[in-house]
Amino acid sequence: LAINARDAMPEGGLLTLSAENASSEALPDGARGGLPPGDYVALSVSDTGTGMTEEVLARAFEPFFTTKAVGRGSGLGLSQVYGFARQSGGTVAVVSRPGEGTQVTIWLPRASGNGLERLPPSTPEGRVA
Repeated sequence: LAINARDAMPEGGLLTLSAENASSEALPDGARGGLPPGDYVALSVSDTGTGMTEEVLARAFEPFFTTKAVGRGSGLGLSQVYGFARQSGGTVAVVSRPGEGTQVTIWLPRASGNGLERLPPSTPEGRVA
């Protein structure tokens, strides 16, 4: 996503990465698509680049669709992001306007519990005691 954002800002611009906890009620209406209610983590990549038209945005997740010139990019970027999010139990939302930039937000289910595994203590050299 960061590489796509960079490519969309050939004259420079602002790239913003953010993460926040959110409940399923915060998901955009069009992105809920069968996701269970619960807690999610929203990871966003935003740029101030060229943005996408509605026609391009409608095809953004199609495998092998690309807006890049021949020989630049595979057209797998956003379709892979979408596949990863769905396989992880989440989804992706994209907001884009020509001349204003794009924001891609990946919504992933938040893990419950502390998720920490207890490891045996180690020595200062890194060996397990």
